[in-house]
Amino acid sequence: MHKVQFEIHMFHCFFKKKKTISANEQSFIHVMEWANKIANRNTHALSRKKEALHDLIKIIMKPIQAEHIRNAYLSSPHNAITEIKFPMDFFGFYPTDQEITIKYLSHEDSPVKYSLKLSSDIVLPTCWHPSSLIYNLGSIGHQARPSGEFTQNCNHRVTLILPMMIGIVTGGNHSITQGILTGNGEITPSGLVDLSDELNKIYFNGKHWISSTTNQIIGSPRYPELGWIWEIAKLLTK
Repeated sequence: MHKVQFEIHMFHCFFKKKKTISANEQSFIHVMEWANKIANRNTHALSRKKEALHDLIKIIMKPIQAEHIRNAYLSSPHNAITEIKFPMDFFGFYPTDQEITIKYLSHEDSPVKYSLKLSSDIVLPTCWHPSSLIYNLGSIGHQARPSGEFTQNCNHRVTLILPMMIGIVTGGNHSITQGILTGNGEITPSGLVDLSDELNKIYFNGKHWISSTTNQIIGSPRYPELGWIWEIAKLLTK
């Protein structure tokens, strides 16, 4: 059986054992079917496959980016969505070295090649502060605006998660959001986490994280999409 057919078959076999499949689990099956088709398509350009998988990750994460930008405008003051926190929101638990070894690199170890374009890369800020919601809109983005173009300063902090290439904002949420809205600016990560060597220690079954060693449930991500991109990242590193 062809590799892509085998992997898709395994996904269907897993879910066939269950009486009902949730919409999220069904979506996960479809996403991985597309991811495997990309990874196994007949092209010798490895870089093209990786770029295609990164584009798929962007498609998956864009709605989450949008929700964290817009939610505060749909909520009463002080009731907005909370920031995405790594690693708790990503895994749903605080990993131990037996589960996942989180490899943090300092800002000095984070080369310029990891600079994130606010116009196109997945950067995840969260709008939440009531006064900032009003005063930041229309202030940053291009020369004609009061604060000019977006320029990174020490208050703008982003942790970049590799190999997925998603940036989680830990400081400067509202001004970074303005850069995203106007498609202006770049930001160099203040922290870098490389999970490439950890991908096979756990797997996502559509709902939970499962230990590859014990086959036991060890947690659930805040958003199932984080599990989806984890499995796609495995294809990125092959």
